[in-house]
Amino acid sequence: MQKFLHDHVNLQVSTLCALKVHCYNSSFPKGTLLRFFAHFYDMEIIEEKAFLAWKEDLTQEFPGKGKALFQVNQWLTWPETAEEESEEEAA
Repeated sequence: MQKFLHDHVNLQVSTLCALKVHCYNSSFPKGTLLRFFAHFYDMEIIEEKAFLAWKEDLTQEFPGKGKALFQVNQWLTWPETAEEESEEEAA
């Protein structure tokens, strides 16, 4: 997957949408989406900018976005927080 998705943020966002739909169809088992997100990030399959683009995407094409965001929101905020801290340290 890494070779297929590398440098294709739009495909990475589509992958995140597919993961969300999979979890939605499985009634969002507790922690599953979060584990998928963390694993795909750790394996360098999905880049930070794709996660942030997915978070900001407001289209209602696929169901379950609200519940998905609830499950992963805390994890999604750490790249933004880390970036802000880096900027403060550099100043």
